[in-house]
Amino acid sequence: MTGLDTDQLDGLVARVHQELVEDPDPPVVPGRMWALGLYKSVVLVLFLLRQNPVQEAAAELLGVSQATVSRRWTALMSVVEKILAGHVPDLAEASAGRIVLVGRTLVTTWDWASQGSTMFSGKHRDTGFNVQVAATLAGDLLAVSAPFPGSRHDMHAWRHSGFPEAFTDREGIGDLGYIGSGMLT
Repeated sequence: MTGLDTDQLDGLVARVHQELVEDPDPPVVPGRMWALGLYKSVVLVLFLLRQNPVQEAAAELLGVSQATVSRRWTALMSVVEKILAGHVPDLAEASAGRIVLVGRTLVTTWDWASQGSTMFSGKHRDTGFNVQVAATLAGDLLAVSAPFPGSRHDMHAWRHSGFPEAFTDREGIGDLGYIGSGMLT
């Protein structure tokens, strides 16, 4: 459900508790018992991050209301993100000795009229974000870039993704747009 083993999860919960105790203005008070408790609340946040279910499904699974799920997500997401940020492996090291598959995808969103045409991808005739994705031949995800507006060209997203620097000395496979542009060799 979380992708972590018991020791990793216990360690993360302990670090979340420590962050909340040390924060002069915590988003939640760790000593106060919630419907889920701190441990299950951290599991919930990890589940939402890893599986991306709708909050109502997570609420039903854990036997709480959708409002409780929303409050736990809002209160703990930034704390969990802060803690886990220090454990993201360096992309160049993670891909060392591996063939890297690189591609891009449009993550569709609803039509954000307030954003004008920056979200609209003429190539896909839809609105969304352009993200670069790197994986191994075995299908292990190495990285996903920061999102770029759907209207930005794939080459722009590639150049600003951080991938060219990370994969400089790697054997890679990409679609014809990447290979033909000298992005991967």
